[in-house]
Amino acid sequence: MIFFILINTVIFIMLSFIHVYWAINGSLGKEDVIPTLPDGKAVFEPGIVGTFAVAALLGIFAFVTVGDLGIYNDYLSDDFIKYATLAIGILFLLRAIGDFKYVGFFKTIKETLFAKNDSRYFSPLCLYLGLSSIAIALIQ
Repeated sequence: MIFFILINTVIFIMLSFIHVYWAINGSLGKEDVIPTLPDGKAVFEPGIVGTFAVAALLGIFAFVTVGDLGIYNDYLSDDFIKYATLAIGILFLLRAIGDFKYVGFFKTIKETLFAKNDSRYFSPLCLYLGLSSIAIALIQ
């Protein structure tokens, strides 16, 4: 499980840094990760505060995941880390399933650039993070 814990931690840190980059007005890849309507209009416009919040949450996910190594045992109970990791896994599984319209494996709008990227990269990554986090929580 150490391998999955470390891989997930690195993924969460990288995703957190990407969101910080976007929050401070970085633009590389930004247009490819926002769900769009078939006419190309964005479904929503993420703001700076929301993007920083996502970055912070992903950083917390990294903190919790590395906690599965037992490095916080003096400060946090094993049960807290276990259930937090389980919650992270469930959250990412729900994201992989999606909203049945714009995101996830069961989306109905499939021809936009975001939808193609979501099917190719984002949803499989969420599925991996969901299943591996649940496995980490249950096997630890």
